[in-house]
This record gives sequence, structure tokens and C-alpha cells, in this order.
Amino acid sequence: MSNPAEKSDAPRSQELAAIEAEAFFYTVFEHLGYDFRHYSDASRNRRLMAFVDKHSLGTISEAQGRVLRDPALLSSFLSTMTVNVTEMFRDPLVFAKIRTELLPRLATYPSIRIWIAGCATGEEAYSVAILLDEAGLLDRTTIYATDIDSDSLRVAASAIHPADAMVGATRNYQASGGERPFSDWYIAKYDRCILSPSLRSRLEFFSHNLATDSAFGEFHLIMCRNVFIYFEETLQHRVERVFWDSLAPFGNLVIGPREGITGDGTKLFKPQDRRLGIYVKSQNQHARP
Repeated sequence: MSNPAEKSDAPRSQELAAIEAEAFFYTVFEHLGYDFRHYSDASRNRRLMAFVDKHSLGTISEAQGRVLRDPALLSSFLSTMTVNVTEMFRDPLVFAKIRTELLPRLATYPSIRIWIAGCATGEEAYSVAILLDEAGLLDRTTIYATDIDSDSLRVAASAIHPADAMVGATRNYQASGGERPFSDWYIAKYDRCILSPSLRSRLEFFSHNLATDSAFGEFHLIMCRNVFIYFEETLQHRVERVFWDSLAPFGNLVIGPREGITGDGTKLFKPQDRRLGIYVKSQNQHARP
């Protein structure tokens, strides 16, 4: 027979954990500058508890002190918070649309600037580079790929990926309309594949925090997929404003089929293909935030 006291303790325990989580994220922002305060509560708290359990930290309060003092533990925390399931040419229909409709417009510019925001370990950035290489546009393109997690950026910059990941990448590439042998863009060495230096030479990887940092240039295309779903509405609209400021006139924002522009964001971007999550910068004079 269950103990009534145990049942009454459960809500209090959950409430305490929520309070500790709020304090944890506030402290991380105040002392370290990493802002997760406006991420979706359910997602961020679940990842925080996974981090606590992984390192056997006991409580969130204990984790707070350790993260502030231990750079290695901070790095692990950031990797846990920003982990993204990603692969090259993920959602092939999105890349097919970029290939057929966005690249012809990009080809009209003498130089092309693209921002891959929340790039994780770089698969999406390299996928875009391959599209541009196919179209003969890579040599006049710079792709800026950013993320908050320095470990992910190091993996991305290495251009080295597991060999077994190339199987799915090849399948996705072909589904997106690619016709060349996918092996044209990598060299296989044992259980690893090294992506072509020609792709890597057009990519710039660096840290950028969407929650706190501002625009850093003008771009013709911005891609930010599987990121908005982790944001509360306030943070999503902040990021939408940063993207609007960063896009050239008639520039495109690609957020993918799992997310959408809503609320105030509809004043900033108009759907080009809502189903695939492809938008164009609004030129309405009242759109500027």
C-alpha cells in the first residue's frame, strides 16, 4: 500500500528541482555569459538532469558550483545542452528546393555570404558547400557556421566524420537530386572520412550565441534548423529579429519542416515554402523591429 506522505512529497520535490534549475541557469548566465533562461523549460531541464546524472553530481545545486569552477565540466554541460541530431543532407526535400530555387538567385551575386546558425558538428554547412560546388558557385562563397558549443565547432572544423555516416549522407544526397558520386567530396581512411579541403576552405567556424549575440554581417541565405523548437516564444522572436537584420534584401531564411515563423515573426518573413520551412525577408517598411 502506497504511503500518502510519499505522494505529497513528489510535487514538492518537482517544485524544488524547478527552482534549482532556474537558479542554475541564471547563475550560468550571470557568471559565464551562456543564456539558457528562455529555452523551453521541459527540454532544457531534461537535458540538465541528464547532465547531472551523467556526472553523478547528486543535485542541481552541486552541479552549479562545479560547472562554475571546472572548465571541462562546463564544456560537457554545453555539449549536453546543445546536442543536435544531425546528418548531411538531412531532409533531402529542403536541399532539393535550395538546389532548384535558391541557388539560381544566389548565382546572380558576385560574392555569396551564407550563415549556418546552430551548426553543431558541421554536417549542414558541408552539405550546403557541396550544393554550391556542384553549381560552380563555391569559389565565390563564404559560409559562416556558428554554434555555442566549442567542442562541436572543433569537430566541425576538423572535417572528419565516421565512415558509416557516409552511407546515410549518400542516400540523402541522391534523394535531394544529386547526381555525382558522393565520394567526390571525401577521402576514406579506415573508419573515418575526411571531407574535401576545397569544401573546408570556404567555411569559417566560430562561436556565436543566438540568445545574447547580435548580427555580425549581411547574408544572402541563413539556415537555422532544429533550433527554434528549443526556444520559448520570447527568445524565438529575438533570434528572428537578429536574422532579419542579418539578411540582404530578398534574402532567404531556412528553418526546415519541423518549425515555423509565428506571431510577430510573420511581419519579418514571408513564406516561400511553408511546408519546408523556407522564408524570404519581408521588404515591408514597417517590418523593421
